[in-house]
Amino acid sequence: MKIRIKKVDPEIMTQKGLFGDGCYGSRCEDECCEWGCDVDFESDLLIKKYRHLIEPLIKARIEDCFATGIIKDNDYLGGAYRETVVRESDNRCAFHLIGRKGCSLFYLWAKKGLPKRIIPTICRTYPITWHRGKLFVDRPLKRACKCMERTPRGEKVPSLYETQRRDIWALFDIQDKKFLASLKNAKWRKTASKR
Repeated sequence: MKIRIKKVDPEIMTQKGLFGDGCYGSRCEDECCEWGCDVDFESDLLIKKYRHLIEPLIKARIEDCFATGIIKDNDYLGGAYRETVVRESDNRCAFHLIGRKGCSLFYLWAKKGLPKRIIPTICRTYPITWHRGKLFVDRPLKRACKCMERTPRGEKVPSLYETQRRDIWALFDIQDKKFLASLKNAKWRKTASKR
């Protein structure tokens, strides 16, 4: 089951996206990981299943990675979520790799072939987020975020929608008729703004 979206903020089509190597090609040093994340119930089940692969990468037990128990909320896949802790040692989410750039969950998906659902929805779509039926760009964006980097004049840069399109459609049931009509008319194909 997907997260139902009734309204899509048009800024998703104009804000510069995570182009090139995406987050891994950014000079941001994983600043968004300073917040921790909400792990939707479906991701939580996979994290528990693959704990034997995750724990060595984060040097912690899975039980110690969460600040809360399961919180029921239909705004998340599986109808619930848990909040992660932020490590005191490096001010990063509990699932951040120790001593290097990146997330253990992204790493295990990209390098070890684990299901992409192990990555929490909020992390898969960042800096696009949602709340109570609305999909929008999370603000304020960190200045060093890849989608905030300057690009050479005249270079075409994909929008957030273009760089996050697969995950948007995999995770969300979009019912915004105006947004769907704009896709049909292909207006979103214009180069993203250079914010």
